[in-house]
Amino acid sequence: MNVDQDLDGLQAALAHCQDLGSRESVRDARDPGVSGWSAAQHLYHMALACDLSLRNVEGLVAQKGLLIVKGAQTSEEAIRLLAKEEFRRGQAESPRMVRPGADVNPQFLAREQEGNQATLEGLRRCRGEIAPAPDHVPHQVLGPMTAAMWLRFARLHTLHHLAIIEDILVAVGPSQSE
Repeated sequence: MNVDQDLDGLQAALAHCQDLGSRESVRDARDPGVSGWSAAQHLYHMALACDLSLRNVEGLVAQKGLLIVKGAQTSEEAIRLLAKEEFRRGQAESPRMVRPGADVNPQFLAREQEGNQATLEGLRRCRGEIAPAPDHVPHQVLGPMTAAMWLRFARLHTLHHLAIIEDILVAVGPSQSE
């Protein structure tokens, strides 16, 4: 895994999320034929999931946290999935802690997005410690993952939901994506 590629890719994806989240017409976009969630719900889910993923990276680098598992083995399936560079839709249900409510408060969304950018900047300062971090934190589906894997997951997961938002915007028409 390439930590710099994942840091740069995630930063660009998060900046795109912030741009989309700042536009009411985008936040309000929804098309049940594409997704059961609105664009705002996808954005908030991404912000919450990214926060959780980046906190796992921070904890693994610092070797502090209640969820850290020492001596765990990463599954071959997790390695394959993260190497594919894309997630298929409908493969997993989001955990309750990162599932958005029916209404998304734009201020809460913006605050989460800003916090993710700040956390990512902190991780840039310790980029050399991410790949060698030895321990794991379990993912609900993928099992134990290293810091570098959590960073890759954050990038791929964010891109996955951005693609869904783009499909929503295409389905609802050009006025929503302006």
